[in-house]
Amino acid sequence: MSDHPASPQPWTAGEAVHHDVGGWISGPSITAEPVAANQLRAGDVLLLDDGSRAEVTDVRHGYFWMNTGQHGPGVAIGWRALATTASGVLLRHGSDVFRRILSDQRS
Repeated sequence: MSDHPASPQPWTAGEAVHHDVGGWISGPSITAEPVAANQLRAGDVLLLDDGSRAEVTDVRHGYFWMNTGQHGPGVAIGWRALATTASGVLLRHGSDVFRRILSDQRS
């Protein structure tokens, strides 16, 4: 029997490195602010839930069929992805919140 503490496990090259919001832990990352859909403007760059970025191409206010199945006031947000050729339109309530990028220090 020994009263000595167990020796620490050595670091292995296969250890996982986890992402911080939009960047690497202790490294460059993205600074974003919450903004309501009815405050978005063309040219705003959004940080999406999957970590990708999309530029707002146009914003239209009006009455739309929402995913709740009801017709009501909302915002149609045209967008294009910055890393791919994807684009589309999001229909959201004016109070729905997005994350607008203020600065992107990633390389």
